[in-house]
Amino acid sequence: MDIQASKIELAKLILDLEDSKLVQKIMDLLKSETNLSSKQKEYIDASISELENGQGIPHSMVMEETKARYSKYFKE
Repeated sequence: MDIQASKIELAKLILDLEDSKLVQKIMDLLKSETNLSSKQKEYIDASISELENGQGIPHSMVMEETKARYSKYFKE
């Protein structure tokens, strides 16, 4: 699906919403996503690029290290 078709589909979904709180949440999300500074966007893009190049740390490894360091906070 191309971007234009996706935007049309999104618009249809939003138009069908009856929950005003959900509409407000969507508006807040869209505003927050578009109000990032150029430096924030740069860092996010760099992070995504690193992940796409296999440079990320798997969640399971992070959790193992966290549990080892802070075992008193985890119930077994």
